[in-house]
Amino acid sequence: MVVVAGAAAAAGGPPKTKMAGGEKLIIRSDKVRLIDILSMLLLRRPITSYSFVEASDQTTLDVGDESGGIIVPLTEVILKFLAAAYWPAKVISVALEFLLNFVALNGGMLGLGIIWNIFRCKLVIPLDREAPDFRTIIGMIDGRTELKPATLEVTGGGDMRQLQVHDTVVFGEAEDLESGGCTVAALLVQQQYLVPEVTVMAAKIAYENHAYIENVVNNVWKFNFVGFYNGWNKFLHQDTTQAFVMTDRAKDASAVVLAFRGTEPFNTKDWSTDVELSWLGLGAMGNVHLGFLKALGLQEVNEEKAERAFPRKDKGTAPKGKFFAYYQLREVVREQLKKHPAARLIVTGHSLGGALAAIFPALLALHGEKDLLGRLGDVLTYGQPRVGDSNFVDFLSAATKAARYDRVVYRYDIVPRVPFTAPVAKYSHGGTCVYYNGWYDGKELAGDEPDPNYFDPRYVLSKYGNAVGDLVKGAFLWASAGRDYREGLCSLLYRCGGLIFPGFASHSPRDYVDAVRLGRIAPKQI
Repeated sequence: MVVVAGAAAAAGGPPKTKMAGGEKLIIRSDKVRLIDILSMLLLRRPITSYSFVEASDQTTLDVGDESGGIIVPLTEVILKFLAAAYWPAKVISVALEFLLNFVALNGGMLGLGIIWNIFRCKLVIPLDREAPDFRTIIGMIDGRTELKPATLEVTGGGDMRQLQVHDTVVFGEAEDLESGGCTVAALLVQQQYLVPEVTVMAAKIAYENHAYIENVVNNVWKFNFVGFYNGWNKFLHQDTTQAFVMTDRAKDASAVVLAFRGTEPFNTKDWSTDVELSWLGLGAMGNVHLGFLKALGLQEVNEEKAERAFPRKDKGTAPKGKFFAYYQLREVVREQLKKHPAARLIVTGHSLGGALAAIFPALLALHGEKDLLGRLGDVLTYGQPRVGDSNFVDFLSAATKAARYDRVVYRYDIVPRVPFTAPVAKYSHGGTCVYYNGWYDGKELAGDEPDPNYFDPRYVLSKYGNAVGDLVKGAFLWASAGRDYREGLCSLLYRCGGLIFPGFASHSPRDYVDAVRLGRIAPKQI
């Protein structure tokens, strides 16, 4: 049983809003040519004068003579590179995951298990990517699945990073809890888990397949798996959004957790979505990142009214058997909260998943879902990109005022620094920034993390020094922190990538798990 201590007071409902919209600035990256990039850099024409830019009349007036500066052409160069790398990255990803799973399922890196399985005619060939023992690269970098119980010191209130406490009652001997080997006949043991522990692990396993997640939730955590969901993107004509829902137990649950999948390391389309600058105005909700809205189920880009662009009710325009993520998940959450009257809603995600986790409650507010917002307990995101302008930040803050919204950032992770802020795309971060340095010393910041646009030259030496420190720490942290922090070859090789591009290596969910478990938070820095 998960009991969320100190549940938030019932929300007074989202702010009353006018559903006007119509403002937009959409950069059609597929139509941007090299000569256009040079023109933006050298001629500095108004950004709305380019044929590849689609802007409303009001946006054109608001932007005026603003050029793309350095940010827009830089972003387009990055997007061109990511588009060109899509198929090579996909092939590498599939081959690498096959190889890593082949080795892991046949006894490990030494190869003796492979030889023995060949001899016994029991060689495991991991062709089924939906099998419960198949892991993605994220799962190979950090294969931990067990939840870490809170210590008495933490649950006593001595740790500043405590947000709320989950009291989880499971069947099992104390020494069996971490292995998941619990039996009904064993003693009744009560364990406590912090909300950050549950959410960071949920955000991590969200990268895995349906069967893997269900197995971990039901058999390792002893929670109740509700379902795994694919969300249709009508603009890309494919399922681009994945999420799962769980409760702490099947009856009388006290927590309903919604976890979105994030940016996959070798999926350049995911990275392109994170980086792109295009936005769409949704009335009082503010200007919101277009790619993230599409991922949740945006219906129209060319509508002047928000209620038509992202209507309250699903219009049923998805192909047969397909569902838009927001509408489907909203009804699943509604059903679970109705089934469990004492439960609070917790929303989480890492990377792209964090962006969707932030927009989800904002859409609930836009659509007047007071009953769901009144049950919202926590929004915790990890390595989340920016999702909207200052108006969106204010709207989300008002909508979630009875809940807690914390945005965890590990050191020089590049994803929280994108999309880059520019005069034509004024993206801002909301919530409380819980910022960890390379040694998991944390502090709460009222605004952005250091080096908010990532390219400040004053941080170059620090970035590369931190990358070296992370590699050394990854190799030896287990000696002081315990065997749960021993990193394998896959994780250390991933950290080596930080020696070339520090912001990429710092995005690993592993560091976010370690930060939540090992870090301590100083009082908020104003």
